[in-house]
Amino acid sequence: MKQVLQTLVLTLCAFVLAVGPALAAEWQNLDQIIQKRGTVRIGLGYATPPMNFLNDQGEMDGFDADLARGLAEKMALKAEIVRVNDKTRITSLVSGETDMVLANMNHTMSRDEHIDFSDTYLYDGKRILAAKGKYRELKDFVGKRIAVSQGSNAQQAVTKTLKALGDPAPKVLSFQNNAECFLALKMGKVDGYTNDSVILAGVSGGDPAFEAVGTVYSLTYYGVGVPENQSDWRDRVNTALRTMLVDGSYQRIYDKWFGEKGRYPLPPAEPLPIWAE
Repeated sequence: MKQVLQTLVLTLCAFVLAVGPALAAEWQNLDQIIQKRGTVRIGLGYATPPMNFLNDQGEMDGFDADLARGLAEKMALKAEIVRVNDKTRITSLVSGETDMVLANMNHTMSRDEHIDFSDTYLYDGKRILAAKGKYRELKDFVGKRIAVSQGSNAQQAVTKTLKALGDPAPKVLSFQNNAECFLALKMGKVDGYTNDSVILAGVSGGDPAFEAVGTVYSLTYYGVGVPENQSDWRDRVNTALRTMLVDGSYQRIYDKWFGEKGRYPLPPAEPLPIWAE
């Protein structure tokens, strides 16, 4: 019996030694795998307009969706869309379910511990949405109830900001998604709802009863999420993004959603960097 067990252990070790390097090599060459596959699995959010949402036809729509398809086209890859949300967008990359994610994701140090990011593809900042005329500045929310969407780094950002303004224990309440945050605000369950300004505008639909209060308290740098330690693949994504910046296709998408005559006009922002050849 002992000899049989020894044989099994030796066989298992030999298998691990033989297969392990092959698996490691495969993981280290995600870019090559994707190019051979011809398809890129793109994680897209679907509940945060105007960045991403389902339109009346049930199709993935929004700035993220248009940019994702543009990136896939520049890489000559077929796009396979995978639905993700604020809670699953990172885990989908870690588990290998997706190859890249565009889901209104701010590039933060804490997220960078688990995944990598492309160059920034959109600048924005966090504000607080509240009943129009009720509040004038951020410090007016000290002691008030603030809604945030689960999985959003707005929870940490607004907590830190309110503490700095003198609130010893900020009342930050999390909800399943941004739509629920806005509903809680309309029903009076919270006094404010915070997220990036473009998301506040999209979720509220421009409801005149509400307004974004005060200045931006936390800057946002949207990036394409990619699996960690996949530099070749990240470089390919960045090359596609830079190509779109140079040939004007990025600007056309931006103008459609956020330009002066776009659906959700944004104030002029710092231009995105374009790397030299």
